[in-house]
Amino acid sequence: MGVHHCRLLPPSMKVSSFSGDIYRLSGYATLRVTLEDGPRKETRQVDFIIIDAPSGYNAILGWPAIAAFCMVPSTFHLCIKFPTPLVIATIRGDGAGAKKCFEISARLYTDHLDPREHALPSADQYDYVTIANGKSILICKDYPENKKPALAALLSEYFDVFAWGPKDMPGIKRNIAEHQLTLKPDATTIRQKKRSFGGKKQQAIKEEVKKLLAAGFIKEIAYPS
Repeated sequence: MGVHHCRLLPPSMKVSSFSGDIYRLSGYATLRVTLEDGPRKETRQVDFIIIDAPSGYNAILGWPAIAAFCMVPSTFHLCIKFPTPLVIATIRGDGAGAKKCFEISARLYTDHLDPREHALPSADQYDYVTIANGKSILICKDYPENKKPALAALLSEYFDVFAWGPKDMPGIKRNIAEHQLTLKPDATTIRQKKRSFGGKKQQAIKEEVKKLLAAGFIKEIAYPS
């Protein structure tokens, strides 16, 4: 393609594909690109970003090329138009070729579903041991029987270090949890209308609010109406 040298890009620059894959940008090169429609043609210098990634395309003309050629693309008509010193040139795409490139790209797609088993272990593999205040923990059945009492006693001694529920978790600093909104000093306050939700949504909201109230994360505040 006539690429003699590549200008490197910072190693932190990356792009992600529609499939979720992340690729590091190797650099970019400036190439002479010529578009022609018979005697009507134009040549421009276009920057191409180089990515080491599988693709059914050799190169993709993006917005820099569209701007350089002052072209007007139409995906519906599968063609582009751009001005030349003679007249407006029109280049039509190859429908069969576009379909072939799409099929190649589809075959290159890698399914990244993790084949490992992530199911929770069966409860039959554990024994329930009550340590304090009716709280139970799970101890693997393969753990030596003669050591289980000592382990249970140790866990009972440090019962207070466990977070048995949201209320046992330490609070987050207000300067982290709170956000500041920048408002105009002369802005007029507006009372928003109460939103109405359907039965299922309303029930779900009530359950979530109960959880937050029980955990002490929120509290009711009465505003003047």
